[in-house]
Amino acid sequence: MGDEALKSNDHRTEWVELYHAALLEVDYERLPERIKLAEDAIGARLQILAASGSRHETSDIQDARQNLRVLQREMETHRSSTTEHVRHLHPEIDGDFVVFVNANRRYIEVTDGVCRLLGYSREELLAKTIDDIAAPELRAQVSETFGKYVRQGEMEGNYSLLAKDGSPIPIRYQSKVYPDGCYVARWKPIDQGPQNQSADQRKDQAS
Repeated sequence: MGDEALKSNDHRTEWVELYHAALLEVDYERLPERIKLAEDAIGARLQILAASGSRHETSDIQDARQNLRVLQREMETHRSSTTEHVRHLHPEIDGDFVVFVNANRRYIEVTDGVCRLLGYSREELLAKTIDDIAAPELRAQVSETFGKYVRQGEMEGNYSLLAKDGSPIPIRYQSKVYPDGCYVARWKPIDQGPQNQSADQRKDQAS
Protein backbone atom coordinates (compact mmCIF):
# COMPACT_ATOMS: atom_id res chain seq x y z
CA MET A 1 0.00 0.00 0.00
CA GLY A 2 1.43 3.39 -1.01
CA ASP A 3 1.99 6.40 1.22
CA GLU A 4 -1.00 8.26 -0.23
CA ALA A 5 -3.30 5.33 0.45
CA LEU A 6 -2.05 5.08 4.02
CA LYS A 7 -2.59 8.81 4.53
CA SER A 8 -6.10 8.52 3.11
CA ASN A 9 -6.93 5.65 5.47
CA ASP A 10 -5.53 7.65 8.42
CA HIS A 11 -7.86 10.55 7.64
CA ARG A 12 -10.83 8.21 7.36
CA THR A 13 -9.96 6.58 10.69
CA GLU A 14 -9.64 10.01 12.34
CA TRP A 15 -13.05 11.34 11.39
CA VAL A 16 -14.76 8.05 12.17
CA GLU A 17 -13.17 7.86 15.63
CA LEU A 18 -14.01 11.49 16.46
CA TYR A 19 -17.55 11.03 15.16
CA HIS A 20 -18.09 7.97 17.35
CA ALA A 21 -16.56 9.81 20.34
CA ALA A 22 -19.17 12.56 19.91
CA LEU A 23 -22.01 10.04 19.68
CA LEU A 24 -20.84 8.27 22.84
CA GLU A 25 -20.17 11.41 24.92
CA VAL A 26 -22.49 11.57 27.93
CA ASP A 27 -21.15 14.80 29.44
CA TYR A 28 -23.14 17.67 27.94
CA GLU A 29 -20.43 20.14 28.90
CA ARG A 30 -17.84 18.31 26.79
CA LEU A 31 -20.21 17.54 23.93
CA PRO A 32 -19.79 20.86 22.03
CA GLU A 33 -16.04 20.26 21.82
CA ARG A 34 -16.57 16.67 20.68
CA ILE A 35 -18.97 17.78 17.96
CA LYS A 36 -16.59 20.49 16.73
CA LEU A 37 -13.64 18.08 16.55
CA ALA A 38 -15.74 15.61 14.55
CA GLU A 39 -17.01 18.32 12.19
CA ASP A 40 -13.48 19.66 11.61
CA ALA A 41 -12.20 16.16 10.83
CA ILE A 42 -15.11 15.55 8.46
CA GLY A 43 -14.40 18.85 6.69
CA ALA A 44 -10.75 17.89 6.20
CA ARG A 45 -11.76 14.47 4.89
CA LEU A 46 -14.19 16.00 2.39
CA GLN A 47 -11.39 18.12 0.97
CA ILE A 48 -9.42 14.95 0.27
CA LEU A 49 -12.44 13.16 -1.19
CA ALA A 50 -13.15 16.07 -3.51
CA ALA A 51 -10.05 15.02 -5.46
CA SER A 52 -10.11 11.25 -5.16
CA GLY A 53 -12.61 9.69 -2.80
CA SER A 54 -15.20 6.97 -2.94
CA ARG A 55 -18.83 7.86 -3.31
CA HIS A 56 -19.61 5.34 -0.61
CA GLU A 57 -17.53 7.19 1.97
CA THR A 58 -19.01 10.54 0.90
CA SER A 59 -22.45 9.09 1.58
CA ASP A 60 -21.27 7.87 5.00
CA ILE A 61 -19.99 11.37 5.79
CA GLN A 62 -23.27 13.00 4.84
CA ASP A 63 -25.08 10.58 7.17
CA ALA A 64 -22.60 11.37 9.94
CA ARG A 65 -23.07 15.12 9.48
CA GLN A 66 -26.83 14.72 9.70
CA ASN A 67 -26.45 12.73 12.92
CA LEU A 68 -24.18 15.43 14.36
CA ARG A 69 -26.82 18.07 13.59
CA VAL A 70 -29.40 15.97 15.43
CA LEU A 71 -26.99 15.61 18.35
CA GLN A 72 -26.45 19.39 18.38
CA ARG A 73 -30.21 20.00 18.56
CA GLU A 74 -30.56 17.47 21.38
CA MET A 75 -27.78 19.22 23.30
CA GLU A 76 -29.47 22.62 22.89
CA THR A 77 -32.81 21.17 23.93
CA HIS A 78 -31.19 19.60 27.00
CA ARG A 79 -29.60 22.90 28.01
CA SER A 80 -32.88 24.77 27.56
CA SER A 81 -34.92 22.17 29.44
CA THR A 82 -32.35 22.08 32.24
CA THR A 83 -32.63 25.84 32.67
CA GLU A 84 -36.43 25.74 32.67
CA HIS A 85 -36.30 22.83 35.13
CA VAL A 86 -34.13 24.83 37.51
CA ARG A 87 -36.42 27.84 37.28
CA HIS A 88 -39.46 25.65 37.84
CA LEU A 89 -37.91 24.06 40.92
CA HIS A 90 -36.83 27.45 42.27
CA PRO A 91 -39.47 30.03 41.32
CA GLU A 92 -38.01 32.28 44.01
CA ILE A 93 -34.89 32.70 41.87
CA ASP A 94 -35.68 35.88 40.01
CA GLY A 95 -34.16 39.24 39.26
CA ASP A 96 -32.34 41.23 36.59
CA PHE A 97 -28.87 39.98 37.54
CA VAL A 98 -28.91 36.24 38.26
CA VAL A 99 -26.27 33.64 37.39
CA PHE A 100 -26.17 29.85 37.61
CA VAL A 101 -22.84 28.02 37.72
CA ASN A 102 -21.77 24.39 37.95
CA ALA A 103 -19.27 22.74 40.28
CA ASN A 104 -16.45 23.77 37.94
CA ARG A 105 -17.41 27.43 38.33
CA ARG A 106 -18.58 27.60 34.71
CA TYR A 107 -21.67 29.66 33.92
CA ILE A 108 -24.57 27.51 32.76
CA GLU A 109 -27.27 30.19 32.74
CA VAL A 110 -27.36 33.98 33.03
CA THR A 111 -30.07 36.59 32.76
CA ASP A 112 -30.17 39.22 30.04
CA GLY A 113 -29.30 41.85 32.64
CA VAL A 114 -25.99 40.15 33.35
CA CYS A 115 -25.17 40.12 29.63
CA ARG A 116 -25.93 43.83 29.33
CA LEU A 117 -23.96 44.69 32.46
CA LEU A 118 -20.82 42.90 31.32
CA GLY A 119 -21.13 43.51 27.58
CA TYR A 120 -20.98 39.84 26.63
CA SER A 121 -23.44 37.82 24.60
CA ARG A 122 -25.13 34.94 26.38
CA GLU A 123 -23.10 32.46 24.33
CA GLU A 124 -19.85 34.18 25.31
CA LEU A 125 -20.69 34.11 29.01
CA LEU A 126 -21.71 30.45 28.93
CA ALA A 127 -18.20 29.67 27.72
CA LYS A 128 -16.65 31.43 30.73
CA THR A 129 -16.01 30.68 34.38
CA ILE A 130 -16.17 32.86 37.49
CA ASP A 131 -12.40 33.13 37.24
CA ASP A 132 -12.61 34.63 33.74
CA ILE A 133 -14.72 37.65 34.70
CA ALA A 134 -13.42 38.24 38.22
CA ALA A 135 -11.32 41.38 38.62
CA PRO A 136 -7.63 40.50 37.99
CA GLU A 137 -6.63 41.16 41.59
CA LEU A 138 -9.24 38.63 42.82
CA ARG A 139 -8.62 35.73 40.44
CA ALA A 140 -6.04 33.98 42.59
CA GLN A 141 -8.63 33.72 45.39
CA VAL A 142 -11.56 32.46 43.31
CA SER A 143 -11.00 28.74 43.88
CA GLU A 144 -10.63 29.12 47.65
CA THR A 145 -13.62 31.46 47.92
CA PHE A 146 -15.84 29.19 45.83
CA GLY A 147 -14.85 26.17 47.93
CA LYS A 148 -15.79 28.03 51.09
CA TYR A 149 -19.13 29.04 49.54
CA VAL A 150 -19.90 25.41 48.65
CA ARG A 151 -19.03 24.19 52.16
CA GLN A 152 -21.08 26.90 53.87
CA GLY A 153 -24.02 26.60 51.48
CA GLU A 154 -24.33 30.36 51.08
CA MET A 155 -22.28 33.51 50.92
CA GLU A 156 -22.75 37.21 50.36
CA GLY A 157 -20.59 40.28 50.08
CA ASN A 158 -19.07 42.79 47.68
CA TYR A 159 -17.14 41.76 44.61
CA SER A 160 -15.51 43.28 41.56
CA LEU A 161 -16.03 41.95 38.04
CA LEU A 162 -14.38 42.83 34.77
CA ALA A 163 -16.58 43.78 31.81
CA LYS A 164 -15.72 42.84 28.25
CA ASP A 165 -14.51 46.39 27.58
CA GLY A 166 -12.16 46.21 30.58
CA SER A 167 -14.31 48.32 32.89
CA PRO A 168 -14.46 47.29 36.57
CA ILE A 169 -17.97 46.37 37.71
CA PRO A 170 -18.48 46.47 41.50
CA ILE A 171 -21.41 44.39 42.72
CA ARG A 172 -23.11 43.16 45.85
CA TYR A 173 -23.89 39.44 45.63
CA GLN A 174 -25.99 36.87 47.46
CA SER A 175 -25.26 33.25 46.58
CA LYS A 176 -26.79 29.99 47.70
CA VAL A 177 -26.26 26.27 47.14
CA TYR A 178 -29.59 24.48 46.83
CA PRO A 179 -30.03 20.86 47.98
CA ASP A 180 -30.41 19.73 44.37
CA GLY A 181 -26.91 21.03 43.59
CA CYS A 182 -28.00 24.29 42.00
CA TYR A 183 -25.38 27.05 42.47
CA VAL A 184 -27.04 30.44 42.14
CA ALA A 185 -26.09 34.04 42.79
CA ARG A 186 -28.03 37.28 42.60
CA TRP A 187 -26.05 40.41 41.83
CA LYS A 188 -26.80 44.02 42.58
CA PRO A 189 -24.53 46.54 40.83
CA ILE A 190 -23.07 49.06 43.25
CA ASP A 191 -23.77 52.58 42.10
CA GLN A 192 -20.42 54.16 41.30
CA GLY A 193 -21.25 56.30 38.31
CA PRO A 194 -20.44 54.90 34.87
CA GLN A 195 -19.49 51.48 36.27
CA ASN A 196 -23.12 50.88 37.15
CA GLN A 197 -24.22 51.42 33.55
CA SER A 198 -24.57 48.76 30.94
CA ALA A 199 -21.74 48.17 28.50
CA ASP A 200 -23.73 49.87 25.72
CA GLN A 201 -24.31 52.96 27.86
CA ARG A 202 -20.61 53.19 28.72
CA LYS A 203 -19.73 52.88 25.06
CA ASP A 204 -22.18 55.65 24.08
CA GLN A 205 -20.71 58.02 26.66
CA ALA A 206 -17.18 57.31 25.50
CA SER A 207 -17.97 58.12 21.86
